[in-house]
Amino acid sequence: MIFLDANFLMAFFIETEDQHEIANNIYEKIKDKQMIISNSIILEVMTVSNIKVKVSKQKLKEIYISLNSGLFEIIDDTNIYDNAMERQMNYLPERLPFFDCLYMELMNQLGITEIVTFDKHFDKKEGIIRIH
Repeated sequence: MIFLDANFLMAFFIETEDQHEIANNIYEKIKDKQMIISNSIILEVMTVSNIKVKVSKQKLKEIYISLNSGLFEIIDDTNIYDNAMERQMNYLPERLPFFDCLYMELMNQLGITEIVTFDKHFDKKEGIIRIH
């Protein structure tokens, strides 16, 4: 199993993203593995794609359909928000996004050690191997 972070998915789906080609190459290497995302990944990808990247309506719809197409196994992470909050508090004074703490908690609970992400701060987290 391998967890896919939002920034990887955005680079994969959005051709104008700087790391699009790298994301395609990574996907080719992992496409036969069980790829896991969570419902929060979908929320993050859709929000950032719309608000920050400002993709077209058509592209936004394409991304949403692709995320929900069955290509990735989607895990409901709403039941571990409290655990993610505790993880975030434990990292203080280091400031990590709640989303990242949530994904680390989910990975821990599912026994996933690999994540595809361009976020370097995952390199420093024990038990996590960043694929990039």
